[in-house]
Amino acid sequence: MSAHFLSKIEVDHETAYKAGLRDSYAWHQKTWIAFPGRDGAARDFLTRLDDTNQGFRLLILSCSEPARPDWCPEPAWQSRAVPEDFFAHSAYRFSLLANPTKKVRSDAAGNLLKNSRRVPLSRREDLLDWLARKAKDAGFSFDPGTTRTVPRPRQTFVKKGEAGLHSATEFVGTLQVTDPALFRQAAISGVGPAKAFGFGMLCLSPVASAG
Repeated sequence: MSAHFLSKIEVDHETAYKAGLRDSYAWHQKTWIAFPGRDGAARDFLTRLDDTNQGFRLLILSCSEPARPDWCPEPAWQSRAVPEDFFAHSAYRFSLLANPTKKVRSDAAGNLLKNSRRVPLSRREDLLDWLARKAKDAGFSFDPGTTRTVPRPRQTFVKKGEAGLHSATEFVGTLQVTDPALFRQAAISGVGPAKAFGFGMLCLSPVASAG
């Protein structure tokens, strides 16, 4: 199987501001610099961005080895190959920053819309139902009773002059792998929509087997 790489960028807010990293779409564009010579190629990496007290932490999971982008100071860059057996465990602690939505075909008054639209989910029950559907397709299960749903700030962005908005929820808990092949593919390709904007990466920590 091909190698995968996990990279991390940690920069303070001033460095990010000077680099023009003002919203999630700007981070998306700047991340592409780590993969030079691939104009027009399909995206084969996932990202996750967290705002810490000290600045920003960007994680990149990629199918090809990245290069440190020129806007990133050398001390802020780390990259390593993911051990091939990392995805072979039966249980993991996980954190998933996701964009849970549903399609609606009518407005608030009940009138049918010409085109369906996506609206964010906010109730815990709806969020866990959303994750359960995604988990089934991704080859894992989880305990709804112990899984945390953490609201995260909505993300605004501007793409080609048009303003956009993503809702965000972080799921935190422990998962059990039910289908190793599906799980590995989900870990590599992501879970849920808006992956280009920093959603969908399963951040995993293996759970040691008893005994």
